[in-house]
Amino acid sequence: MTYKPPAHHSLLLNALINPASLVEYNATKWELLLRSARKVKLLGRLAIELKNRGLLDHIPLRAANLLQSSLIQVKRLQQITHWELNRISWALKDTGAPVVALKGVAYSLAGVPESDGRIYVDLDIMVPKDRLSDVESTLTKKGWVHHHKLSAYDEHYYRAWSHEIPPLVHSERETEVDIHHTLSPPTSRLEINTGLLLSAAVAVGNSGYRILCPVDMVLHCAVNLFQNNELADDLRDLLDIHDLLLFFSKNEKDFWKKLIERANQLSLGRSLFYGLYFSRFIFQTPIPENLENDLNEKPNPLSRRIMHYLVPQALFPLHPDKHSRHALVARSLLYLRSHWIRMPIHLLVPHLAYKTYLSIFPAKQ
Repeated sequence: MTYKPPAHHSLLLNALINPASLVEYNATKWELLLRSARKVKLLGRLAIELKNRGLLDHIPLRAANLLQSSLIQVKRLQQITHWELNRISWALKDTGAPVVALKGVAYSLAGVPESDGRIYVDLDIMVPKDRLSDVESTLTKKGWVHHHKLSAYDEHYYRAWSHEIPPLVHSERETEVDIHHTLSPPTSRLEINTGLLLSAAVAVGNSGYRILCPVDMVLHCAVNLFQNNELADDLRDLLDIHDLLLFFSKNEKDFWKKLIERANQLSLGRSLFYGLYFSRFIFQTPIPENLENDLNEKPNPLSRRIMHYLVPQALFPLHPDKHSRHALVARSLLYLRSHWIRMPIHLLVPHLAYKTYLSIFPAKQ
């Protein structure tokens, strides 16, 4: 089964799957493509794909200039974020706390080729929960400060219900740092053994920091997309899953077997199921047939069918000139789903009521 997208989705999907075809796009198609790609943070990805194929000189000059500019921006942001990781590692070296880089920086450190075009504007790291206080205290003494002044409610939300503490930024560099202690909110239905993740993390040379092992990196990507996010405009995250699956399946022995075994060990089968399903469905990722059957936890047939129709409409950007009513409904339903799976009902109802109240009376915050 392959995805049969509407026209504006097809433009973007075709550009990602078959970048060489972009030389045939006319000015009208390029305008829509660039507007759509910008919305889902994929201009840099298109730029690096065309650059690597020597095709930037074969597309309209205006499009080429914009993509070149986006690539310069991507490279600059990547440099800033890698330097921030270096400084975090330096600041924490005397604490002995293990620092694990996550998401975009980690993909780059793992050597995933497509990460060269991935834009990221903040740094995500993970440390053991029992070291959070020490890590936060050390960083605040060495120049990092809390990004925003939070209300008492939001402070409690981060400290008690979230999988990360309030973001920090360096007082001079202003790069945001998100410090996680696990991969998903502790209020969610997932109980992730973070110790297993940390013990399997891979050292990056003599840098002092680590990255998740290959199978854990894929699982985190799947959890982040299908458990932590609302899915609207998150096509880039699904593309990350596609890229990681392609890269690691070619470079890691018995990768598919290890991936399923690890998902079962960590009880992350449901998230991985959706990651595999939609990566194959949308990007035609060459995943072994029926691989998902070996997962201990899978969504039921009704959930699969509902997600099959909702997820693609949310992941892809809305048409910039004429929003689809079906896509808007899909996004709303998936927004509600994201809250439902992250918080139990006795926390969710008061939380949504409070946020609704603040949206009506923002001055009361």
